[in-house]
Amino acid sequence: MTIHVQNVGKKTEGSPFSWDSKDSLLYALSVGAGVPDPARNLSFTTENSRGVQQQVLPTFAVVLGGSSGSMDKLGDFKLSQILHGGQSVTLHQSLQTSGTVIPISSMSAVYDKGKNAIIEMSTELLDAQTRALVAVSVTSMIIRGEGGFGGESGPSDSWKLPDSAADVIISQSTSPDQALLYRLNGDRNPLHSDPELARMVGFDRPILHGLCTMGFVGRAVMETVPGSEPDAFGSLGVRFASPVVPGDELTTSIWLTAEGAIFQTRVGDHVVLDRGTYTHRAAAGKNPVVTLEAATV
Repeated sequence: MTIHVQNVGKKTEGSPFSWDSKDSLLYALSVGAGVPDPARNLSFTTENSRGVQQQVLPTFAVVLGGSSGSMDKLGDFKLSQILHGGQSVTLHQSLQTSGTVIPISSMSAVYDKGKNAIIEMSTELLDAQTRALVAVSVTSMIIRGEGGFGGESGPSDSWKLPDSAADVIISQSTSPDQALLYRLNGDRNPLHSDPELARMVGFDRPILHGLCTMGFVGRAVMETVPGSEPDAFGSLGVRFASPVVPGDELTTSIWLTAEGAIFQTRVGDHVVLDRGTYTHRAAAGKNPVVTLEAATV
Protein backbone atom coordinates (compact mmCIF):
# COMPACT_ATOMS: atom_id res chain seq x y z
CA MET A 1 0.00 0.00 0.00
CA THR A 2 1.27 3.45 -0.85
CA ILE A 3 0.56 7.15 -0.44
CA HIS A 4 0.24 8.99 -3.74
CA VAL A 5 2.82 11.68 -2.99
CA GLN A 6 2.76 12.68 -6.66
CA ASN A 7 -0.65 14.26 -6.03
CA VAL A 8 0.61 16.76 -3.43
CA GLY A 9 -0.50 20.23 -4.50
CA LYS A 10 -3.08 19.09 -7.06
CA LYS A 11 -6.36 20.91 -6.40
CA THR A 12 -9.91 19.65 -6.88
CA GLU A 13 -12.90 21.99 -7.12
CA GLY A 14 -15.97 20.61 -5.41
CA SER A 15 -19.64 21.36 -5.85
CA PRO A 16 -21.04 24.57 -4.33
CA PHE A 17 -22.02 24.14 -0.68
CA SER A 18 -24.82 26.25 0.80
CA TRP A 19 -26.03 26.87 4.33
CA ASP A 20 -28.73 28.97 5.94
CA SER A 21 -29.55 30.49 9.30
CA LYS A 22 -30.89 27.20 10.66
CA ASP A 23 -27.62 25.40 9.87
CA SER A 24 -25.51 27.92 11.75
CA LEU A 25 -27.92 27.80 14.72
CA LEU A 26 -27.75 23.99 14.77
CA TYR A 27 -23.95 24.08 14.74
CA ALA A 28 -23.86 26.48 17.70
CA LEU A 29 -26.22 24.27 19.71
CA SER A 30 -24.23 21.16 18.79
CA VAL A 31 -21.06 22.61 20.36
CA GLY A 32 -22.80 23.56 23.60
CA ALA A 33 -23.83 27.18 23.03
CA GLY A 34 -26.67 28.11 25.38
CA VAL A 35 -25.66 25.56 28.04
CA PRO A 36 -26.15 25.84 30.96
CA ASP A 37 -27.68 29.34 30.53
CA PRO A 38 -29.92 29.55 27.43
CA ALA A 39 -29.81 33.36 27.55
CA ARG A 40 -26.02 33.60 27.39
CA ASN A 41 -25.32 32.90 23.70
CA LEU A 42 -28.46 34.23 22.01
CA SER A 43 -26.48 35.83 19.17
CA PHE A 44 -25.35 32.32 18.14
CA THR A 45 -28.45 30.32 19.06
CA THR A 46 -31.35 32.53 17.92
CA GLU A 47 -32.21 34.63 14.89
CA ASN A 48 -35.09 36.72 16.26
CA SER A 49 -34.23 37.84 19.80
CA ARG A 50 -35.01 41.51 20.39
CA GLY A 51 -31.93 43.69 20.24
CA VAL A 52 -29.69 40.73 19.34
CA GLN A 53 -28.25 40.24 15.85
CA GLN A 54 -27.48 36.68 14.83
CA GLN A 55 -23.79 35.81 14.50
CA VAL A 56 -21.97 32.67 13.41
CA LEU A 57 -19.38 30.80 15.43
CA PRO A 58 -16.13 30.97 13.42
CA THR A 59 -15.41 27.25 13.85
CA PHE A 60 -18.57 26.56 11.81
CA ALA A 61 -16.23 26.84 8.83
CA VAL A 62 -14.93 23.30 9.45
CA VAL A 63 -18.26 21.79 8.36
CA LEU A 64 -18.75 23.97 5.27
CA GLY A 65 -18.00 21.94 2.18
CA GLY A 66 -16.08 19.28 4.05
CA SER A 67 -13.06 17.81 2.27
CA SER A 68 -14.13 17.54 -1.33
CA GLY A 69 -10.97 15.74 -2.44
CA SER A 70 -11.37 12.08 -3.37
CA MET A 71 -9.73 9.62 -0.96
CA ASP A 72 -8.44 7.51 -3.86
CA LYS A 73 -6.19 10.44 -4.80
CA LEU A 74 -4.44 10.19 -1.43
CA GLY A 75 -3.34 6.55 -1.63
CA ASP A 76 -4.51 2.95 -1.63
CA PHE A 77 -4.44 2.48 2.15
CA LYS A 78 -7.52 1.41 4.10
CA LEU A 79 -9.89 3.84 5.79
CA SER A 80 -9.34 1.89 9.02
CA GLN A 81 -5.71 3.10 9.02
CA ILE A 82 -6.72 6.76 9.30
CA LEU A 83 -6.82 8.74 12.53
CA HIS A 84 -7.89 12.39 12.67
CA GLY A 85 -4.76 13.85 14.20
CA GLY A 86 -5.26 17.60 14.07
CA GLN A 87 -7.29 20.45 12.64
CA SER A 88 -6.90 24.13 11.96
CA VAL A 89 -9.22 26.76 10.55
CA THR A 90 -8.36 30.27 9.38
CA LEU A 91 -10.95 32.91 8.51
CA HIS A 92 -10.20 35.58 5.92
CA GLN A 93 -13.61 37.19 6.38
CA SER A 94 -16.42 36.75 8.89
CA LEU A 95 -18.94 34.00 8.23
CA GLN A 96 -22.45 35.08 7.28
CA THR A 97 -25.64 33.46 8.61
CA SER A 98 -26.31 32.08 5.13
CA GLY A 99 -24.31 31.74 1.98
CA THR A 100 -22.68 29.50 -0.60
CA VAL A 101 -19.02 28.57 -0.93
CA ILE A 102 -17.02 26.56 -3.43
CA PRO A 103 -14.54 24.16 -1.77
CA ILE A 104 -11.12 23.78 -3.38
CA SER A 105 -9.33 20.80 -1.84
CA SER A 106 -5.84 19.38 -2.12
CA MET A 107 -3.38 17.08 -0.42
CA SER A 108 -1.15 19.92 0.70
CA ALA A 109 1.62 17.94 2.43
CA VAL A 110 2.83 14.42 3.28
CA TYR A 111 5.26 13.71 6.12
CA ASP A 112 7.16 10.55 7.02
CA LYS A 113 7.05 9.89 10.77
CA GLY A 114 8.82 6.55 10.70
CA LYS A 115 6.13 4.01 11.51
CA ASN A 116 3.26 6.27 10.45
CA ALA A 117 2.69 8.95 7.83
CA ILE A 118 0.93 12.31 8.08
CA ILE A 119 -1.25 13.66 5.29
CA GLU A 120 -2.46 17.25 5.40
CA MET A 121 -5.64 18.00 3.45
CA SER A 122 -6.36 21.69 2.82
CA THR A 123 -9.75 23.02 1.81
CA GLU A 124 -10.11 26.60 0.62
CA LEU A 125 -13.65 27.97 0.79
CA LEU A 126 -14.35 30.56 -1.90
CA ASP A 127 -17.38 32.82 -2.02
CA ALA A 128 -19.53 31.38 -4.79
CA GLN A 129 -20.31 34.79 -6.29
CA THR A 130 -17.02 36.67 -5.97
CA ARG A 131 -14.58 33.73 -5.53
CA ALA A 132 -12.98 35.69 -2.71
CA LEU A 133 -11.29 33.51 -0.10
CA VAL A 134 -13.55 33.05 2.94
CA ALA A 135 -11.72 30.44 5.00
CA VAL A 136 -9.09 27.71 4.90
CA SER A 137 -9.44 24.45 6.81
CA VAL A 138 -6.49 22.05 7.21
CA THR A 139 -7.05 18.46 8.34
CA SER A 140 -4.06 16.44 9.54
CA MET A 141 -4.54 12.69 9.17
CA ILE A 142 -2.33 10.03 10.71
CA ILE A 143 -2.02 7.07 8.32
CA ARG A 144 -1.01 4.16 10.52
CA GLY A 145 1.69 1.87 9.18
CA GLU A 146 2.41 3.94 6.06
CA GLY A 147 5.62 5.67 7.20
CA GLY A 148 9.15 4.74 6.26
CA PHE A 149 8.89 5.80 2.61
CA GLY A 150 11.82 8.22 2.86
CA GLY A 151 9.88 11.47 2.85
CA GLU A 152 10.43 14.64 4.86
CA SER A 153 9.55 14.45 8.55
CA GLY A 154 7.80 17.82 8.56
CA PRO A 155 8.34 21.17 10.28
CA SER A 156 9.52 21.32 13.87
CA ASP A 157 6.92 22.13 16.50
CA SER A 158 7.60 25.29 18.50
CA TRP A 159 4.51 24.93 20.72
CA LYS A 160 5.45 24.63 24.38
CA LEU A 161 3.32 24.32 27.51
CA PRO A 162 4.12 27.38 29.66
CA ASP A 163 5.71 26.95 33.08
CA SER A 164 3.37 29.57 34.54
CA ALA A 165 -0.18 28.99 35.74
CA ALA A 166 -2.88 29.44 33.12
CA ASP A 167 -4.45 32.88 32.84
CA VAL A 168 -7.91 31.33 32.54
CA ILE A 169 -9.31 27.86 33.20
CA ILE A 170 -12.72 27.04 31.72
CA SER A 171 -14.85 23.95 32.40
CA GLN A 172 -17.53 22.84 29.93
CA SER A 173 -19.87 19.89 30.29
CA THR A 174 -20.78 17.85 27.24
CA SER A 175 -24.10 16.02 27.25
CA PRO A 176 -24.61 12.24 26.88
CA ASP A 177 -26.35 12.88 23.54
CA GLN A 178 -23.77 15.42 22.29
CA ALA A 179 -22.54 13.24 19.42
CA LEU A 180 -26.12 12.52 18.26
CA LEU A 181 -26.68 16.27 17.97
CA TYR A 182 -23.32 17.10 16.38
CA ARG A 183 -23.67 14.42 13.68
CA LEU A 184 -26.57 16.44 12.21
CA ASN A 185 -23.94 18.87 10.88
CA GLY A 186 -23.03 16.22 8.31
CA ASP A 187 -20.55 13.77 9.86
CA ARG A 188 -22.67 10.61 10.15
CA ASN A 189 -19.73 8.28 10.97
CA PRO A 190 -21.38 5.53 13.09
CA LEU A 191 -18.34 5.46 15.37
CA HIS A 192 -20.04 8.38 17.09
CA SER A 193 -23.51 6.83 17.36
CA ASP A 194 -23.48 3.03 17.03
CA PRO A 195 -22.55 1.24 20.30
CA GLU A 196 -21.89 -2.08 18.52
CA LEU A 197 -19.51 -0.53 15.99
CA ALA A 198 -17.73 1.42 18.74
CA ARG A 199 -17.08 -1.84 20.61
CA MET A 200 -15.86 -3.50 17.41
CA VAL A 201 -13.09 -0.90 17.06
CA GLY A 202 -12.09 -0.98 20.71
CA PHE A 203 -14.21 1.63 22.48
CA ASP A 204 -16.64 0.93 25.30
CA ARG A 205 -19.20 3.24 23.69
CA PRO A 206 -19.42 5.82 20.88
CA ILE A 207 -16.94 8.67 21.13
CA LEU A 208 -17.43 12.37 20.46
CA HIS A 209 -16.39 13.89 17.16
CA GLY A 210 -13.01 15.59 17.50
CA LEU A 211 -14.39 18.62 15.66
CA CYS A 212 -17.18 18.85 18.24
CA THR A 213 -14.60 19.03 21.03
CA MET A 214 -12.76 21.65 18.99
CA GLY A 215 -15.99 23.64 18.66
CA PHE A 216 -16.54 23.58 22.43
CA VAL A 217 -13.02 24.77 23.08
CA GLY A 218 -13.23 27.39 20.34
CA ARG A 219 -16.22 28.86 22.19
CA ALA A 220 -14.28 28.82 25.47
CA VAL A 221 -11.44 30.74 23.85
CA MET A 222 -13.78 33.29 22.28
CA GLU A 223 -15.61 33.86 25.56
CA THR A 224 -12.43 34.49 27.57
CA VAL A 225 -9.66 35.92 25.38
CA PRO A 226 -9.88 39.73 25.24
CA GLY A 227 -10.82 41.02 21.79
CA SER A 228 -11.87 37.63 20.41
CA GLU A 229 -15.18 38.61 18.83
CA PRO A 230 -16.30 36.67 15.72
CA ASP A 231 -15.23 39.55 13.47
CA ALA A 232 -11.73 39.44 15.00
CA PHE A 233 -11.29 35.66 14.77
CA GLY A 234 -8.18 34.78 12.80
CA SER A 235 -7.21 31.16 13.30
CA LEU A 236 -7.58 28.20 15.64
CA GLY A 237 -5.50 25.03 15.56
CA VAL A 238 -5.48 21.88 17.70
CA ARG A 239 -4.01 18.40 17.91
CA PHE A 240 -6.36 15.59 18.93
CA ALA A 241 -4.53 13.70 21.70
CA SER A 242 -7.13 11.25 23.05
CA PRO A 243 -10.86 10.58 22.64
CA VAL A 244 -13.71 12.31 24.45
CA VAL A 245 -16.88 10.44 25.42
CA PRO A 246 -20.23 12.27 25.31
CA GLY A 247 -20.97 13.38 28.86
CA ASP A 248 -17.30 14.15 29.69
CA GLU A 249 -16.37 17.48 31.24
CA LEU A 250 -13.77 19.49 29.31
CA THR A 251 -11.30 21.61 31.26
CA THR A 252 -9.36 24.08 29.12
CA SER A 253 -6.31 25.97 30.37
CA ILE A 254 -5.68 29.17 28.42
CA TRP A 255 -2.52 31.30 28.36
CA LEU A 256 -2.90 34.75 26.80
CA THR A 257 -0.34 35.88 24.21
CA ALA A 258 0.26 39.04 22.21
CA GLU A 259 -1.31 37.36 19.17
CA GLY A 260 -4.21 35.69 21.00
CA ALA A 261 -3.73 32.59 23.15
CA ILE A 262 -2.40 29.06 23.46
CA PHE A 263 -4.39 26.36 25.23
CA GLN A 264 -4.68 22.73 26.27
CA THR A 265 -7.80 20.74 27.14
CA ARG A 266 -8.13 17.80 29.54
CA VAL A 267 -10.77 15.36 30.66
CA GLY A 268 -9.72 14.56 34.20
CA ASP A 269 -5.98 13.87 34.02
CA HIS A 270 -6.00 13.02 30.30
CA VAL A 271 -5.04 15.58 27.66
CA VAL A 272 -7.63 15.46 24.86
CA LEU A 273 -6.69 18.57 22.86
CA ASP A 274 -3.05 19.59 22.71
CA ARG A 275 -0.91 22.26 21.03
CA GLY A 276 -3.86 24.64 20.89
CA THR A 277 -3.30 28.03 19.23
CA TYR A 278 -5.61 30.96 18.63
CA THR A 279 -4.75 34.18 16.79
CA HIS A 280 -6.72 37.34 16.16
CA ARG A 281 -7.45 38.22 12.52
CA ALA A 282 -4.72 40.86 12.29
CA ALA A 283 -2.14 38.33 13.50
CA ALA A 284 -3.32 35.44 11.31
CA GLY A 285 -0.91 35.62 8.43
CA LYS A 286 -1.08 31.89 7.71
CA ASN A 287 -2.65 28.69 8.94
CA PRO A 288 -1.47 27.46 12.34
CA VAL A 289 0.74 24.41 11.91
CA VAL A 290 -0.20 21.33 13.92
CA THR A 291 2.80 19.01 14.03
CA LEU A 292 1.96 15.45 14.98
CA GLU A 293 4.61 13.24 16.55
CA ALA A 294 2.23 10.62 17.91
CA ALA A 295 -1.40 10.00 18.72
CA THR A 296 -3.11 8.03 21.44
CA VAL A 297 -6.61 7.84 19.97
